[in-house]
Amino acid sequence: MEKVAYGQHLAKALHVGEAQTLVTRPLLQRSEIAVTEVRRDVPENDYTSAVPQENAFLVTLNMRDWPKRVLWIDGKPVEAVPLQAGSSNIFDLRRRYIGYGVSSFHMMSFYLPRGVLRTIAELDEVHDIDEFAHDPRGGIDDPVIRDLGGALYPAFRRPDEANMLFVDHITTAVAAHVLHAYSSRADRPSATAVELASWQEARVKDVISAHLDGNVTVARLAQECGMRLSAFAGAFTKSVGMPPHKWLLERRLEQAMAMMRQTKMPIGQIATQCGFAGERHLVRVFSRAVGDSPQAWRRVQLS
Repeated sequence: MEKVAYGQHLAKALHVGEAQTLVTRPLLQRSEIAVTEVRRDVPENDYTSAVPQENAFLVTLNMRDWPKRVLWIDGKPVEAVPLQAGSSNIFDLRRRYIGYGVSSFHMMSFYLPRGVLRTIAELDEVHDIDEFAHDPRGGIDDPVIRDLGGALYPAFRRPDEANMLFVDHITTAVAAHVLHAYSSRADRPSATAVELASWQEARVKDVISAHLDGNVTVARLAQECGMRLSAFAGAFTKSVGMPPHKWLLERRLEQAMAMMRQTKMPIGQIATQCGFAGERHLVRVFSRAVGDSPQAWRRVQLS
């Protein structure tokens, strides 16, 4: 099964039709993470199809209460408890899950192939895992997954404009978090925030500036610094004062401003050359940051 399409296969199995999926770039060219918004607003008194089986995990974040759950695991009925909005679950997709649609639901699902988790384990110099210490019959109150998912949720409203370095940061952070928090082994790295050395900060900024289209991963940036993946984003934020995706957005705006001052190139063409999805995307980001439209700002600069 294509990993890119996993979210659509999941939506079909749960009888929700089409679903919006964001897919990150391969983590160091080994595998991909997909995050899908899955929503059904009306109950359906019928069995779902079996959730597609894969050598992967599915981490779900419930966006609203799920008052009644009926679940079969590997062909056997199990007692599944109601879930509150903000709770999470971890499903081992080697097992077979079937539900009964007695409640509406709304969730985000993070598709984490084992290859991704293996790579993160290698980068963080911790043991690889084969299963997580979690029973999917009940939910878990995990503020990290809740906050990361909540930060990503607005990207589903305008997926074409999603900052892919930001999407990669969130999805990779979810994968790293569950690897460290729910592993049965006690070899988690220290969460103490450190700062980047001057050469590390300069190197990361050079790499990001060379990829204004966002075609770079957090794993690549951490590797450039020789750092553990789980420590990099916090170190960058502590050193620079903002996370990598926001620094990227500022560089895009800076380049767009320079091109508007120095060339007669149309705004739409400037937008695409600076890594924006198009003119409307640039106008929205520019107006929010500067307080004026690119066209009006340009007229003032050239007057």
